[in-house]
Amino acid sequence: MLIAAGIVLVLALLLASPVTVKVLYENEWAVTVRYLFLRFRVFPPKEKPSGKKEKPHTEKKKDTGKKSQKDEKKQGIREILKGKDPGTVLNLLVEASKLAASVLKRFFSHVTIREFDLLLEIASEDAAETAVQYANACAVGYPAAGVLMQVCRCRRFGISIVPEFQQNKPRACLRFRAGIPLFFLLWEAVSAAIRAAKLWQRFQAADKNKKAETTPSGAKS
Repeated sequence: MLIAAGIVLVLALLLASPVTVKVLYENEWAVTVRYLFLRFRVFPPKEKPSGKKEKPHTEKKKDTGKKSQKDEKKQGIREILKGKDPGTVLNLLVEASKLAASVLKRFFSHVTIREFDLLLEIASEDAAETAVQYANACAVGYPAAGVLMQVCRCRRFGISIVPEFQQNKPRACLRFRAGIPLFFLLWEAVSAAIRAAKLWQRFQAADKNKKAETTPSGAKS
């Protein structure tokens, strides 16, 4: 009994532990993902150990391989949509966009922003142009920050947009750290996959019904 309770407690702690994403930007991006004592650097990617340089023809083969994969994906999408009713395809796109919006809304409701500090220094060679860019940046930046604060829980949030008339080059600094419990991350991923599968089944069924309705009586479908 105690062993079972211990296992349940450990699983609960693992699922409650957050997956944290940290983003830093100042001249270059740095993105890391951390879970418990595990840490993964997403960007910039780790440098591969120095070795023999690859021959040019091998690089060409890799490029052609990537192109062939892209062509296969495009061909696969064409085969899926081939012969489908345009109205049914349009309905699928509308429902898919609604599903994506719903999934993102639910996902971000579980995200906690632990740190968000953004500094934008607007500058250009012309003072009038700097003023215009500053107005445009304020019109976009502050409302976007407000939306982010509404959809996520924020502990530390700050954004500053300032015009710099003494400089001619803009500058940006960002410190971002957010986390989501592993349980909600897995739950939302599985939920999104199930909802997408159900949407695809409805799409297939609707397309078959549409074809059945348009098939003349007595003709083989």
